[in-house]
Amino acid sequence: MATAAVSRARHFHADPTVGRRLEQAGTRVATRSHPDAGRRRAPAESKAARRINVWRDVLERNLLQISAALFFVGSVGWCWLIFNEIRSTVFAPVETAYALTAKVDAGVGKSDAYGTSTFERTDRLQTAALSAPSLDGPDSPASIVAREWSRFEALHTADRRAPAKQVTKAASLKPPVRLASLETPGPLVGASAHSPSNLAAETSLVDFETAPFPYHGVIPGSNRPFLNVSEDGRLGHTNFRGHVFWEAQTFSDDRVLLHVPPGFDPKRPAVIVVFFHGHGANLARDVRDRQQVPAQITAAGANAVLVAPQFAFDAPDSSAGKFWEANGFKHFLDEAAVKLARLYGDPRSAATFARMPIVIVAYSGGFGPTLAVLDRGGVRSRVRGLVLLDALYGGIDKFADWIADNRSTFFVSSYTPHTAHHNADLERLLRERSVPYGSELRPNRLPGMVAFLPAGDVSHRDFVTHAWADNPIEDILARMTDVNSKFEGAETTASISPNAAGINRN
Repeated sequence: MATAAVSRARHFHADPTVGRRLEQAGTRVATRSHPDAGRRRAPAESKAARRINVWRDVLERNLLQISAALFFVGSVGWCWLIFNEIRSTVFAPVETAYALTAKVDAGVGKSDAYGTSTFERTDRLQTAALSAPSLDGPDSPASIVAREWSRFEALHTADRRAPAKQVTKAASLKPPVRLASLETPGPLVGASAHSPSNLAAETSLVDFETAPFPYHGVIPGSNRPFLNVSEDGRLGHTNFRGHVFWEAQTFSDDRVLLHVPPGFDPKRPAVIVVFFHGHGANLARDVRDRQQVPAQITAAGANAVLVAPQFAFDAPDSSAGKFWEANGFKHFLDEAAVKLARLYGDPRSAATFARMPIVIVAYSGGFGPTLAVLDRGGVRSRVRGLVLLDALYGGIDKFADWIADNRSTFFVSSYTPHTAHHNADLERLLRERSVPYGSELRPNRLPGMVAFLPAGDVSHRDFVTHAWADNPIEDILARMTDVNSKFEGAETTASISPNAAGINRN
C-alpha cells in the first residue's frame, strides 16, 4: 500500500497556476522573515536596549558609592533616634508650664483629636457676647445662677403636670454614642516599651464623643426636649429668662480640657480632678488661662490629672447635657481614661486611669452638673471628695443626703455672701442628720471631713484663684497626703476668714 502511494505521488502533475501561486506566497513569507523587513522597529528596540545598558553601566560603576550613601543615611537615622530617646529620658528639663499650639480647623474651630486651640471660635464669642449678661453689670453672677436654678426647678415641676409639646423630630432624637474602648491598644510608635518619662506637662483640648454636649435628649423629670425651639432649620434651648441659646453657638462644643502634670506616674496612688466650670466660660480663655486650673494642679505637686468638660459655651446656663442620663458620667470617665492614657504616652495605662478615684470641683453654675452626677452618674464609689467654690445655689437637700451617705469622703464648700444663707441651710440639714462639720481644713485629715469656709468679700469672678486661700484647688491637692509626696502637715493649715464659725460636732 505504501508503494502504491509513493507511485501515485511520483506521477502526480500539479496545475501550473497553483504552482505559481505557491511560489508567490513563499516569496512574501521570506520577505517578512528577512532581517531587513524589521528595519522600522529596529531603531526603537536598539534605543531601549542602549538605555538599559547605560543604566546597568552606571550602577556597576557607582555601586560602591551608592552602598556607602545608603549606609550613611541609615546610620544617621539610627543615631538621631537614639539621641532623641536619651534626651527625652535623661536630659530633658522639667517644664512646669505648658505650651499650647493653635490647631484650629477653618470654619469649625475645633482642634484635632489631640491638638490644642488657644483661640476660641470667633462666631461663638461674638454671639455669646451679644446675648450673655455682663459679669460686671447690675446682675451679679451669683444672682443669675440662683434665679436660673429656681426657674429650672419650677419648669421641672410644671413639666411633670403638663404634656410635652412636639417640636421637631430631630429635637427628640438622641444620636447613638459610641463608647471609647478600654481594651489595651498597641504601643505608640517611638514610645518606650515600659513607661514614658513624662518630664513635661501635657495639656490639650480633646474632642469627646461622651462630652455633655451636643445633647438631643429631654430635661430630666419631664418629657420636655432640651432643644425646644426650631427656627429656619436651627435648634435651640430656651433658658429661664425666655432667651434662646442656639445649639450651634452654645451647645455643640464637645471638647474637654485634659492636663497631665510633669512627673505624673499612674503606677503610684493618683487622683483625677474633674472641674465643672460656671456661667459664661470656655475652657481655653477661662479655665486654662484665667482661672489657671491646670497650673494649680501642677503647682500642687500632687500625683493628679485634670479633666474639665465644656458645658454651655460662654453662656449663662447650668444644663448638664449627657450627664443627665443614667451612667452618662461613667461613660464619660471611661472615655477620659483612654484619652488620658494616650496624652500621658502609654495607652496601656487606660485601665489604671479608669480605676482612679476622682475629686469633683464645681465652681458657680457647675453645681447643676454636679447634682446630676451625684444622682445618676454611676460612679459614686469613685468619688473621693467634693469641693464647691461659691457654688451652693440649689439642691441643698441632695447635697446633705450625699454627705450623710458617704462619710468616708470629704466635702468642702467655700462661699461669698451671695451663697452664705444656702450654706447655713446645709449646715442645719447636716445637724439634723448628725453629721459633724467644721470651719477649717485640718492638716492630714481630709477623709471624712466636712468644712464650710467663708471667704469674705471676695469677687465671685475670681473665686477659683482667690477663695479661703489663693489657688484653692492647689491647696486641696496639697492636703491629700497619699497623692502628694511633698506634703508637710505643719505648713498646710488654711487661712480662714476672721468671721469663721467654730467647729460643730453635734
